[in-house]
Amino acid sequence: MSITIAIANPKGGVGKSLTTMMLADGLALSYGARILVIDLDPQAGVTKSLLGIDAEQELRDRRIGLGAMLQAFARGRDIRLASHRVAASDLLELQDRQNGLIDILPSNHELLGDMADFERSAHRKRRRDRLDVQLSNVIRAEVKKIDAEYDVVLVDCPAGPGVLGLTGIRLAHHILAPTSLETNAYSTLTDFLKFILADDLDLASHVMVHPLITQYQATNSIQREMLLHIKEGLAHLNAISKPIPYTSALQNAAAHPGVGSARTARQKYGNALPDVVALAKAVVERISTNA
Repeated sequence: MSITIAIANPKGGVGKSLTTMMLADGLALSYGARILVIDLDPQAGVTKSLLGIDAEQELRDRRIGLGAMLQAFARGRDIRLASHRVAASDLLELQDRQNGLIDILPSNHELLGDMADFERSAHRKRRRDRLDVQLSNVIRAEVKKIDAEYDVVLVDCPAGPGVLGLTGIRLAHHILAPTSLETNAYSTLTDFLKFILADDLDLASHVMVHPLITQYQATNSIQREMLLHIKEGLAHLNAISKPIPYTSALQNAAAHPGVGSARTARQKYGNALPDVVALAKAVVERISTNA
């Protein structure tokens, strides 16, 4: 049985897609894991990172990906997730798909303008329950059909408490919550844990939430102090102690070289490769401890 991890935080710009990419690569490289990435973010950040910008339009033209699945769902049809997944890794080490692999259900940025129409159409066709409940149930059933093919399912959630974000959270066994150490990002995270998980979704007793500090700058004394407080149990956050630093190498890694191109992990991540491996190790240790 695969483990589903949602990468979620209602605040944007905290590194959710970058974290998803790093975790997918790290788990596949370090553990030989078979990874399925589900990109529920209409901004398609992790799709662009793993497949490249050109592939996004090509897949849309072939009616493969989240947009086509949502259209089918809104019309009351089967979404058939398995037919929408594509091989995703640009790492040479994973090209043979024998020592770890990454597949993705891609998203498309044009969904940003289609979500309102999707919700109206879906509400007209499916009037039983709230949309995030229905959609998560459908996707969960589809993932179950191919569950034996994967060790980990990573769900990249969009910012905000919209339908797709709540759907991703409902799918998860664990929630990895990237957050920067800015005051507003930190307060947004605590509100997310308190109100959305407990009061709205009533998931607090069903999922484990693991805050992850991103964009960390060790030279910033305020960030160092906040990280120390978090490690000491501030606000009872079950935070992962290894932060993700802010480096140009990680930003460069998110720029895909293009369709058909491949690179080694060292070429992709440069001096940030140890951070990718450390993230995978920290998440595996945390999930194993809380299994």
